[in-house]
Amino acid sequence: MSFSRRELFHNAGFGLLLLPAILRSPRNILGHLLFDPEGPLVPLKPAPENPYRRNGKSLVVIVHGKDPGRMLQCAIDRLGGVARLGLRGKRVLLKPNVLNDRPPPSTTNPEVVGAMAKLAKEAGAVEVVVADGSGIIRLPTSANLASTGMRSAAVTAGARVLALEDEPWVRLEPSETKALTHFYFSQPVYDADVVINMPVIKTHRFAEFSCSLKNFVGAVHPRYRPSVTFWTGDWHERIAELNLAVHPTLTVADGTTTMIEGGPTSGTAAKTDLLICSGDRVAVDLAAIALLRSFGTWPKLQGKRVGDQRQVKRAAALGLGVGSGEQIELVSDAVESAPPAFIQLVEHIRRDLLSE
Repeated sequence: MSFSRRELFHNAGFGLLLLPAILRSPRNILGHLLFDPEGPLVPLKPAPENPYRRNGKSLVVIVHGKDPGRMLQCAIDRLGGVARLGLRGKRVLLKPNVLNDRPPPSTTNPEVVGAMAKLAKEAGAVEVVVADGSGIIRLPTSANLASTGMRSAAVTAGARVLALEDEPWVRLEPSETKALTHFYFSQPVYDADVVINMPVIKTHRFAEFSCSLKNFVGAVHPRYRPSVTFWTGDWHERIAELNLAVHPTLTVADGTTTMIEGGPTSGTAAKTDLLICSGDRVAVDLAAIALLRSFGTWPKLQGKRVGDQRQVKRAAALGLGVGSGEQIELVSDAVESAPPAFIQLVEHIRRDLLSE
């Protein structure tokens, strides 16, 4: 995979930044990067049907408000109801973005995750787990789960909490991949009956943006994460291909606060007070890109069509979701009166999706 001189410069810069942090890391983290874990070879699971479709298109709901619990309930009702997720009697895993110890939009808003955990329990889930693996130079995850308030929010809602670098791994060897011949993925995420993806919406200096597809990097063994193989130039394709390991039934993208420039650890934040929800993870990313583009602050996402972003193109080619905005039915709502700025934002997103 060829890549530009600018990409090489940026990626090399990231590598130089990563190296001293790795060398300062505790021995167990360094071991994660030097050695493969033990883990059985497992087959890819078939992708389930999207439970939220209308007129042959993937439904995407954008809800505005100040109360995450009410916003989430409104979004799922507009999609078609929580019953379609089939949570009764199931082991449900919620995968937020707990990159580090910083508040949103570096990490997912714990209130949104707590609201989803509560809703899953009420829908009859036999177990709800909240789990993630932090950025390599931000490990251990257990400390970040505590400092961000994620652990407290999850436990209060009746969920169990896992730091994925402390859990077992499974090995996958997808035949469909080009950038990845094999990789190790979190066994608790792989084994869950239902996975609900809960990313935060933000820009990213190296991956261009971070939302639904990018969120599952946190479930990949540190040795196989795209940041460790930055020199290959196929960062975007690796993000898409590792998503073959897991198929979320629902994606709830946290846009209560959105990072519109910089990222992923720090950058310019905007208070957007919204959630983007869908049964199609790629559709969520398309809507998130359109949202980020609306601010005009991040050049990496400008000057091309929404669907031309490389993560999205590779994911669509792998059958992980829709390939264009024309395959999306966009619905918006608000739990309080929608401000004019939100209405204008939704119209911008709709136009951007349909300009494919």
